Amino acid sequence: MTKKYLFIISILLSTFSISYAQTAIHQWTTHAPAMKVVSVDMMKDKIFAATPYEVFYYNTNDNSINKLSKVNGLSDFGVSVIRHNPHTNHLFVGYSNTNIDLIDNDDNVININDIKNKNIIGTKTINDVYFIDHLAYVCCSFGIVVVDMNRKEIHDTYIIGKNGTYINVNDITLYDNKLYAATSNGVYYADYPNEHLADFSQWTLDTSMQHHDINYSEIETFNNKLYANYSDNQWYADTLFVYDGESWDYYDKSATSIKREIRAYEDRMLFVEHFSASVVDVDNMTIMYFTSIEPFAGIYDRNRNVYWIGDATNSLVKMKKDKDYEYVRFNGPYSNSSFEIKAKGNRLWVASGGYTLTWAKRWLNDGVSFYDNNSWSYLNRENVEALDTITDLVCIAFDPTNDSKVYVGSYDAGILEFEDCKLKNIYDDRNSSLGKLKGYDYVYVTGMDFDSDNNLWVANSKTDKMLSVKTANGDWYSYSVGDNYISRLMVDDNDYKWILTRDGTFIVFNDNNTLSYTVDDRYKIISTREGQGGLPQTANCMATDHNGTVWVGTADGLAMFTSTSRIFESGANYDATRILVPRNDGSGQADYLLSGESVLSIAVDGDNNLWIGTTNGVFYIANNGLTEYHHFTQENSPLLSNTVKDIAIDDDGNVFFATDNGIISFRGKATTGKENNSEVVVFPNPVRQGYSGLVGIKNLTTNALVKITTIDGSFVTHLYAEGGQAVWDCTTIDGQRVEPGIYLIFISDESGNKEHYATKVLVQ
Repeated sequence: MTKKYLFIISILLSTFSISYAQTAIHQWTTHAPAMKVVSVDMMKDKIFAATPYEVFYYNTNDNSINKLSKVNGLSDFGVSVIRHNPHTNHLFVGYSNTNIDLIDNDDNVININDIKNKNIIGTKTINDVYFIDHLAYVCCSFGIVVVDMNRKEIHDTYIIGKNGTYINVNDITLYDNKLYAATSNGVYYADYPNEHLADFSQWTLDTSMQHHDINYSEIETFNNKLYANYSDNQWYADTLFVYDGESWDYYDKSATSIKREIRAYEDRMLFVEHFSASVVDVDNMTIMYFTSIEPFAGIYDRNRNVYWIGDATNSLVKMKKDKDYEYVRFNGPYSNSSFEIKAKGNRLWVASGGYTLTWAKRWLNDGVSFYDNNSWSYLNRENVEALDTITDLVCIAFDPTNDSKVYVGSYDAGILEFEDCKLKNIYDDRNSSLGKLKGYDYVYVTGMDFDSDNNLWVANSKTDKMLSVKTANGDWYSYSVGDNYISRLMVDDNDYKWILTRDGTFIVFNDNNTLSYTVDDRYKIISTREGQGGLPQTANCMATDHNGTVWVGTADGLAMFTSTSRIFESGANYDATRILVPRNDGSGQADYLLSGESVLSIAVDGDNNLWIGTTNGVFYIANNGLTEYHHFTQENSPLLSNTVKDIAIDDDGNVFFATDNGIISFRGKATTGKENNSEVVVFPNPVRQGYSGLVGIKNLTTNALVKITTIDGSFVTHLYAEGGQAVWDCTTIDGQRVEPGIYLIFISDESGNKEHYATKVLVQ
């Protein structure tokens, strides 16, 4: 054994580090807003809380917060209601698209998708659910569906509207041997038990009510009485009625606040209202009153004598009495809207504004959210005074010389400059070269990027001079590049500015490195015309890879410009080229890369491969276009939607997909290469027994060579980094699973020179 290995062995036990808390390679992570909780229930020691997107639970034993999403078991995205059935000990999860999951206490999920898959004319939603023993009576937008929670299947369907027509059912309860259904057109009832409830004639509209044909949002049984709430979801317009078995009457004419939920217990009834929650006893005396909240749902926890409230901005609130609150806040971006996403280092910023297909303002005031160190924060009207009035933040640029400085463009009032998440400046028509929209008091900024001299270039849509630049010294200049609506802007490796226009063409601008001298400025239009760019179809997006190639996503696949310098060469052919991909059917024919796909977004990873967002999911392809590594869709992966509007990749290889249903990320193999191999990290480390995933070796130089040996120096395998990261499947070079033990990792450059010991990994 050499002295080198003896020395390494002598320090292993004292220096072994643990690094298994990172996101595993090829693991998905959802990033949905979590501050608003719309439904709450309890199953043993877990308090379940549903946001409009996924489900969290708070474990009262260890105070841990856990998330259930499409990544780790849930079948869908967009939760409308959760309820615990104590008879079967399952949590019922109803989705807005009528999909259903049943979750047991071990977080096992059984999906029932019959309603979702059934062809029903009109809208399909789940509003609520009511349990009688093992049967779940699901309140849907078209009627009632009965689910047998023991057999995990649909038991029956009741279409109870007039003459058997669809009717929106909001809530159900059992009272005096009758099922009562609160609908958008009054309260219906039927005898129970009754084997013929699928027959609409068994259901009767209760015309004894003062107002029998209006929308009743809630119905509940408490203390031998029936309570039904009228609501049109307008402020101070709700009316609660009570039925004593003989006649209906008003409960309290002055209680007109919106009632989002009514939950009855043996000795009390909980009212969840617009800005408060109250509890009454069997004598209708108020015994609890909670304020300073905006609740959507709530439950009474008898075991702990507390109330758990789902709030609009504080996630889950534990309440003992008025003002005695504890907050259990779930983490996520402020908004599910994502118009543009950008990553730098290990940070992701999300612009949550936008504009319409007709390029009109959307008036979104959700600001920007940012993800750093596995935690989400935000900047908007709640914590930045200027964002009270500035809406539609649509683009982002990171200062290359200052990691704490970020520029955010608005489709409203110019550019906001943040430093250390504090607003430092607002650049508009008064203090910069930016101009107003012709005839209006708006400064539309739709795209930004930095050039190699750290000058910030800005797309300033629909002004006299639509291209502006803020120099590294703070000077401003502007340039005429036509008269059109323009959107995204990118600076390529030649410092040419690519500006996407409303009609799907590009303006490519060359200032010839003379910012203040405009005589030598030139720009050309890249279009579908032969000799003027030759795009296969109108363009949607663009990206520059590590070789300087500009990739363009069009309505018919990908095109590429391998030498953008030719665009301004006199007489040169600068039309785009396309990659032909041979078919696998042996025909000898080939198709253009992603032909027929509408490409919406492009990102380049650390190994120079391409992530392509389309209206048909995400494609991950080699830079030469001939190898497709992945094609993720909503059907074969946790991807939230097949419409992928934007993609960003951080230095750790996390690929963020902005879809029309929100953001989800996938940790890929390739990362950004480092300058040296001095801070190599292995994860997970140790590799737990039974772990079958990939082990990442990151913080490597680009294309580094990795050699793995046993503790006594025996060769195990070698790997090449993809960008700045190599991955190991814990097998030898012959494909055999390694034995438990400590393995040494040595790093050299891609030619095998300058090998040195970097770190070690424990395989258990």
